[in-house]
Amino acid sequence: MNTYQVLVIGPRRGLVEVLRTRRIPFSVWQEKPSGGWPDAVQQVMAPLWKSPEKIRQIVRDALTDSCYTHIIAGTEAAIYPAAIARRLLGARRSETTTALRCRDKLEMKEYLCDFGVPMTKFMAESTATDATGVFDILGCPVVRKSRKASGGKTLQIIRRESDLVLQHGNRNILEKYVTAPEASIESFVNNGRIQFTNITDYHEKRYVNFVPAAFDTPLATAIQALNRKVIEALKIRWGITHLEVYLTNKGLLFGEIALRPPGGYIMNAIRHAWGFNPWEAFVAMELDEPFDFPDSPLAYAAVEVLHPGAGTVTAIRGETLVQSHPSVREFHLKTRPGDHIIRRESVGQDTGYLLHASESPAARLQLHNELKQQFAIEVI
Repeated sequence: MNTYQVLVIGPRRGLVEVLRTRRIPFSVWQEKPSGGWPDAVQQVMAPLWKSPEKIRQIVRDALTDSCYTHIIAGTEAAIYPAAIARRLLGARRSETTTALRCRDKLEMKEYLCDFGVPMTKFMAESTATDATGVFDILGCPVVRKSRKASGGKTLQIIRRESDLVLQHGNRNILEKYVTAPEASIESFVNNGRIQFTNITDYHEKRYVNFVPAAFDTPLATAIQALNRKVIEALKIRWGITHLEVYLTNKGLLFGEIALRPPGGYIMNAIRHAWGFNPWEAFVAMELDEPFDFPDSPLAYAAVEVLHPGAGTVTAIRGETLVQSHPSVREFHLKTRPGDHIIRRESVGQDTGYLLHASESPAARLQLHNELKQQFAIEVI
C-alpha cells in the first residue's frame, strides 16, 4: 500500500511523471497557472516568497488541511519555501540554514570561505562605497548578479567604472570575472552520503554540455574532492546537487551550488549516457529509498541548447539530416521560418535542443563538430 503523500513546490515535468508512474498522490505549489497537473490532489498558486513569514502564511492558509510525508523542491526558488513548509507540515525535514545558503550566493560563498573552499573574489554590492573601489578590489571586468537568481538571469559583465552605478538597497553580489573553462558535477545524495556523481563538461558555455566529461583522472578526482568538501560543509542531507566549477590554470575555483536538478537538459543527457532515469533517482533520494546506480557510463552524450540569437528566422538548414541521424536521441525544435527570436537572457531560454550519444568521447566530439556544420537556424 502506498503511504506517501507528496507536495511538489516548483513542479518539473520529469519529477511529476515519476510520481504519476508510481501512483504516488501529489499536490503542487506553483507561481503561475498551468494546465499540466490535472491529476494533482491540490493545486496552490502563490508566489514562492523569500520572506519566512509570507511562506508560513501561505502554508497556513492553503496547506494545513493536508498531511504530507515529503515535500520536494523542483526549482531554485522553491528550495527555501520547501524547507520551511517541511517543518510546518510534518514532512521529512531539511535544514533551513542549508536551504538559505544554497539559495543566496553571498551567504553561500561567505560561509564556504570559512571551510577553505577556493573561489573568485566577491563582495556584496550593498557594502561597496564607489565604483573605483570595486574595480580596485575585483579587477576588470566586474560580474554583477542577483544573489538569488539562477540560470544566468540578471547577470551583467561590467567593463567600465562609469557603467557601474551602485545600488545600495539591492540584493546583488559583485564578483571578479573568470575566463577559465567551466564544468559542473551533479550528485545524488541521501543520509548525508553521495550515492552517485556525474561530471558535465561545459564544452560551449550556455550552449553545449558533454555528459559525462572526458577529463583526465587528476582533474576528475579534484572536482570530486571539491564537491565532497562543499556538500559536507553545507550539511546537505539528501536530494540532488548541481555544483559549478571553474577550471583555471592555477587550480579549481568554486562557482556555486544549487540544491535542485540541473537545467540545460543535463538530466536528459544523464539518462542517455548512464542508462538510468535521473528523475526516478531524484525521487528515491527525496523519499529516502535505495537506488541502483551504474558504475560506468553506457555512452557519451552531448546536448546542444539551440538559440540562434535575436532576429527573424529565415531558414532552418539540416533539420531532416538531424532527425534521421542514428546517433541522435532527442531533437526538439520550437521555431519555424518567419518566427521572431528575442535575445537570450538566461539558460532557460531556447528554441529547442539536440541530444546525441556516441560510443567514445572522441566519437562524440567528432559528431558534435559534424552536426554543427550541417545544422543551423539562420536569422536576420
